Amino acid sequence: MSAQPEMWRVSTIEGVFETDLETLKQWIVEGCVLPTDKVSKGSLSWIDAGRVPKLKGAFDGVIDTPPASPPQPDMPTSQGGWQVPPSETQAPFEPPRETSYSTTGPLVSCQNHPGVEPTYVCRACATMLCAECPRFVGTSKIAVCPLCGDLCHSYTEIKTKTARADFQSSGFGFGDLSTAVRYPWKHKTALIGGAFLYGLLLLTGFRGSLVAWMIMFGCISHVISQVAWGRLDRSFMPDFSQFSFFEDLVQPIFLGLGITIVSWGPVIVLVLALVLGVVSSGPPSTLSPSGQLHSAEHQGPSEEDLSVLMDPNADPNKTEEANRKLYQLRPGAQIAREAERSKSEQDDPMGMFRQLLPYLGVGVFFVFLLGVGLVWAVFYYPMALTVAGYTQSFWSVVNPLVGLDTIRRMSATYFKAFGMVLLIQIIGAIIGGVVTVVTSPFSLPFMGNLPAAFLNGSITFYLNLVIACLLGLSLYKCADRLNINVD
Repeated sequence: MSAQPEMWRVSTIEGVFETDLETLKQWIVEGCVLPTDKVSKGSLSWIDAGRVPKLKGAFDGVIDTPPASPPQPDMPTSQGGWQVPPSETQAPFEPPRETSYSTTGPLVSCQNHPGVEPTYVCRACATMLCAECPRFVGTSKIAVCPLCGDLCHSYTEIKTKTARADFQSSGFGFGDLSTAVRYPWKHKTALIGGAFLYGLLLLTGFRGSLVAWMIMFGCISHVISQVAWGRLDRSFMPDFSQFSFFEDLVQPIFLGLGITIVSWGPVIVLVLALVLGVVSSGPPSTLSPSGQLHSAEHQGPSEEDLSVLMDPNADPNKTEEANRKLYQLRPGAQIAREAERSKSEQDDPMGMFRQLLPYLGVGVFFVFLLGVGLVWAVFYYPMALTVAGYTQSFWSVVNPLVGLDTIRRMSATYFKAFGMVLLIQIIGAIIGGVVTVVTSPFSLPFMGNLPAAFLNGSITFYLNLVIACLLGLSLYKCADRLNINVD
């Protein structure tokens, strides 16, 4: 009577299995068992597989082949499972690879039952099996291939994973724009309800607009986060059934604030600086106590001039000069002087240009900076949304280096996405203008065009979802470059 083989238990992410030592070594070589997975011999304690001396050779790719033995019948294990021996006609062992299974076409069916859609796929030999063909470990639902004895994957999961891999490797283009346009309509109830609520809140004043703004950025970040991981089937509305004050209220506000700061912040600062600079600057002048401006040429008499006027024995020339300065303070003289100045400006075509010279240098500089700020805001705004969506971090959003590094990694994909986003925004502006013109007869005094505000708000809600889905798809297509684990 032959000795019983050593029975080992192994715990992996796919479950707990019982096998002999040689099969366990083969699983290690195949990559099915990692050094960090737990193993146990008989009733001994669990230990990391990489620490077992008998298994170190298997982790190095070396298996000690035992002497050939005659085939033994299937023997039940202590847990009621089945130890499946290799087939006599089985080819020499080769480590199985994760095969890109063919899951499309009319010929995909069970290996043993043609015409029956498969339920399982063997991960080693890629055999398609229906629900009745595989063997199962004990009373569990862990399927084992009857041909090679390896574990089986769910056919539905393999089919979904294959389709996802094909979609991800297809590149980014106008097909993704079409997917983004259709995406909100997959969840019609959420779309109609969200658009109605957003448009209604815009009519309720500043507080309502703030809440609408919070909902919008919450949905945008949620969509980008979901689509970037390939979850196109999930709703774009956050799950409010488990309301979190920070995640559902505070975080969207800060993300929206961060997007505004990093994209439009420079433009806002430049506009304020330009306005304050124009107000506080100007050509040199003196301000009299009465609030009237006088140039140095038409200043009033000084104390010395007043003493000359009061002295009857003063020099006639000094007296005449003091009288002239005193005359300049009369209202009639000021009016005459302004009229003379206006006439001289009309006669001199360069007069206005000379007045603008003090402002011209500063104005050109600010206009240049303002143009650069507008270009930055338009170009970087989609990336700010993208960073907010896949990081959910305020500090990552306000740090432009994170976005610029993402643009570098995405390369041409981001520029394609940016062009599509710009196209959507232009179309939205055109539609908004048409809606405003059509509903202009319904404009009310002191209240404005309420129907246009509501309809434009609803359209804006939909278009922002399209933009968010488009940006999420651009991330999904660049997942390998951005270290996003879409599995």
